[in-house]
Amino acid sequence: MSNEIDLKALCAGELKHLSGAKIDDAELSGCDLSGVHLTGAVLSGCDLSKASLNRAHLEGSNLVGANLSGSDLRANLWGANLMQCNLMGADLRGANLRGANLMGANLTGASLTGAFLSGATLMGTNLKGADIRGADLRGANLSDSNLKGADLSRSDLHGATLTEANLEEANLQSADFTGASLARANLLCADLQGAVTAGTALTGACTTGTTLAV
Repeated sequence: MSNEIDLKALCAGELKHLSGAKIDDAELSGCDLSGVHLTGAVLSGCDLSKASLNRAHLEGSNLVGANLSGSDLRANLWGANLMQCNLMGADLRGANLRGANLMGANLTGASLTGAFLSGATLMGTNLKGADIRGADLRGANLSDSNLKGADLSRSDLHGATLTEANLEEANLQSADFTGASLARANLLCADLQGAVTAGTALTGACTTGTTLAV
């Protein structure tokens, strides 16, 4: 962790321009980082639980392994690295996560309503019970992800990859799966009423109890 960064001033919201800064493994739980410019910054391993990062600029930042549980992340996270992050219960409503790497992250119970996740990597991500209504997931990779009980109603999954994803009891009403791959996915008792499935690959998928006629 850099000794040049005044963490107390940062936590109090007094520092706003820290693009490219190295602040890894810092204790920033509950801090007010609203609107802070952290583009390209290294925040790996930081404890940012319950922190406010609303409107923060985190484009291309490194947050690998950070604890962001319960945080307000309604921020610009375009191309950010969030591998193995703890995002349980985080608020990501409307967040820009285009091209972000969320591989192996824990997003249990997180709110991603209206989030922009086109081209994002979510392989092996835990999204159990997450609220993903109306999200843009075009071209996203959700292979092996856990979406049990998640709400993806009205989400755009055009061309997305959900190979071997667990969508048991998920709400998929009016979601757009045009050209998506659901090969070997678990759709047990999922609700697909009104979903668009033109050109969707369902080879080997478990559709027992779903509303989808296959």
